[in-house]
Amino acid sequence: MRKIKLLQVNQRVNENRRSFLTKMILILGGASLMPRLAFAGKDHRINQDWLIEQEVNSKRTGQPIDGQGGTIFVSKPLILTQGKYKNINFTPAKGYFGPGPVFFSKDNFVYHENISIIGFAGPGCKVVSSTEGHQNFKAVGLCRYNDNGRLKRTKLIKPVNLKLTNKVFVEDVSEFKVGDFIWIGDGKFKISVINGNQIVLDSGGISNIIGPKVFNGGKDNCDVGQFVTLDADDRNGIRIGNGKEAWNIDTTQSKIECINNAWFGFFHYSKHYQGKQLIENIQSIGNGYCGIGLGYMNDGYVKNCRSEKNGNNGIDIFESKSNVIISDNNVSDNGVDGIFVGGDGETAEVLGNKIINNRRIGLLINARNSPIRGLFIKNNNIVSSGMNSLTLTGVSSGNVINNTLDGSKIRSAIFLEKRNGMHMEGGINLLDNIISNAMKGDVSTNYDGYSIDGKAKILIQSKRRLLIKGIDGY
Repeated sequence: MRKIKLLQVNQRVNENRRSFLTKMILILGGASLMPRLAFAGKDHRINQDWLIEQEVNSKRTGQPIDGQGGTIFVSKPLILTQGKYKNINFTPAKGYFGPGPVFFSKDNFVYHENISIIGFAGPGCKVVSSTEGHQNFKAVGLCRYNDNGRLKRTKLIKPVNLKLTNKVFVEDVSEFKVGDFIWIGDGKFKISVINGNQIVLDSGGISNIIGPKVFNGGKDNCDVGQFVTLDADDRNGIRIGNGKEAWNIDTTQSKIECINNAWFGFFHYSKHYQGKQLIENIQSIGNGYCGIGLGYMNDGYVKNCRSEKNGNNGIDIFESKSNVIISDNNVSDNGVDGIFVGGDGETAEVLGNKIINNRRIGLLINARNSPIRGLFIKNNNIVSSGMNSLTLTGVSSGNVINNTLDGSKIRSAIFLEKRNGMHMEGGINLLDNIISNAMKGDVSTNYDGYSIDGKAKILIQSKRRLLIKGIDGY
C-alpha cells in the first residue's frame, strides 16, 4: 500500500510540475512555442483571437509574431500594432465583407515576412502610423497582396474620342449601374444611361454638351481594348502611408505580388519628401488603377519590377528628386502610360526599361510647378505606344540618349510639350536614339520658344535624317 500511495504522490507532483512549467512559459513570453504545436504546417487555420493574444506576448518579448504558415480567417476588422509579422496568411471568413488587416508601426517600423493578404472585399492591406516622423516598412520573402477590393472592369469594343462624344460601347455592362463612376483612359466619368452594351456618360451641362463631364483626369482618344473600370478609390492591394511624409521602404529581400486589386496594386501614399525608397521585385498585374504608385520619391530606386495590364499607369511616380533611378523594369499593356514620372525642377533618371504596348504614352515626364532641368533618359526600349513613345512636358534641359522608340500611333515619337506658365531656358539633347514607325514624324513640339535663336536649345543627333516639326533650324 505504501508503494501505491508513493506512486500517486509522485504523479501529482509531476502533474503540478507540468502545470507550473506551462504557466512559466506563458509568463516568460514563451507562449510562441505553444502555437507551433497547435498550428504548425502550411494553411492550418488560426483563430483570430490567437493573433490578438500574440500581440500581447510580442509586446513583452519584442519578437515578430510567427504564424508558422497558418491562415487567419478574418471575421471582423483587424488592427495590429506590434509591427513585426511573419509566415501568416490572411483571408476573409465566410460572410465577412470588410477590409483586410491594418498594420500600425511600432517604434516607427512595420516588417512583413512571407505575409499573404488575399481576397478581401474592402481594402487589402494598410500600413500606417499614428505618429509623425520617420517611418519604415520592410518586406522579406514572398509577400502577396492579391484579389482585394473586388475589381470590376470591362473593355471598349469600339474606338472613341471622349472629347467628341459621351457614348462608349463595351464588352460587358453587367458590372455597372446608372450613377456609377468609371475610369476610361485617364478620365473619371459618371454613368447616365445604360442601353444594351452602350454606356452614356453624364454630360454635366452646356459646357460639356459634346463630350462627357470629367470628374477627374482628362478626356483621351481611346482604342478598342481600352479598360473601363469601376471607381474603387483606396481599395488597394497594399497601401503604405497616411498621405503625409514619405516612408523608408525596402523590398530588396522580397518578392511581392500585387495582382487583380480594385485600385492600386502597390501604393506608397505620401505628399512630402522624406527617407529612402528601395522598390524592387514587385509584380503588379491586372489592377484597376495603377500597378505601382509612389507619391514622393526622395532617394532610392525602382528596379526589376513587372507592371502590366493595369487600368491606368504601369509605374506612376507623382513627384521625384533627381537622385532616384527608375531602371530595368518591364512595363506593358497598361491602360494609359507605361511609366509616368513627375518632378518640380528635377526628376528621376530613367534607364534601361522595357516599355511595350501601353495605350497612351510609353514614358511621360511631367513638370509640376517649375521646369525640369537635368533630365536623363537612356537605353530604354519603348515599343508600340498608343499615342507616342516619349513625352517631355515642361522639360527645360537634359539628355535623351540611345533609346529605341518603335511605333507611335498618333503623335511623333518624341513630343516636347508646353506647360503653360513656365519660362523655358536650357538645352535638351536628343542623341543617337533609334526611332521608327512613328505616325507623325520623329520629333515635334507645341512650344513657340524652341528655336536656334531662342533661349531654349534643342540639339538632335541621329544616324539618319529625322523628320522634325516645330523646331527651327532642322
